[in-house]
Amino acid sequence: MRRITAGLAATTAAVALLIGVKANSAGGAPRSALAGLGSSRSAGSTPTGAAPSPGRTAAAAAAAAAAAAAAANGSFDGSVVRTQYGPVQVQAVLKEGRLSSVVVLQQTDGGRSSQIDSYALPVLTAEALKAQNADIDVVSGATFTSEGYAQSLQAALDAAGR
Repeated sequence: MRRITAGLAATTAAVALLIGVKANSAGGAPRSALAGLGSSRSAGSTPTGAAPSPGRTAAAAAAAAAAAAAAANGSFDGSVVRTQYGPVQVQAVLKEGRLSSVVVLQQTDGGRSSQIDSYALPVLTAEALKAQNADIDVVSGATFTSEGYAQSLQAALDAAGR
């Protein structure tokens, strides 16, 4: 009887340990489907292997990022991204360091692509304005347009120094 009790206790402890390790390695919040594209990286993240500066709080880092972003004002053209269905290019408009609008300069053209863009581009723009960066989700049924949009927007934000 003691062996069974000891075995159950050891098994329970091992399962709890494994669950704890798995939960810590999950990486926190879910990532965007476009997170790995180009040089886009969510604000506040550190490069792989880099540790945050000692003595620097998250609030101080956010304030420094906001101050750097506040310097950017104006319109910044993103790169032309060639997709399977044609080029995609956007322009980021920043006011007081915030993304105030995204203008589509080029979009895929012809037949079904025009239909897809007519519903996907407004959704992508709304998501970008909400996120204030290019780390946005792919619109279902418009994968190529979504990827091109995000890459071009990231290039525009890079040109703005964001």
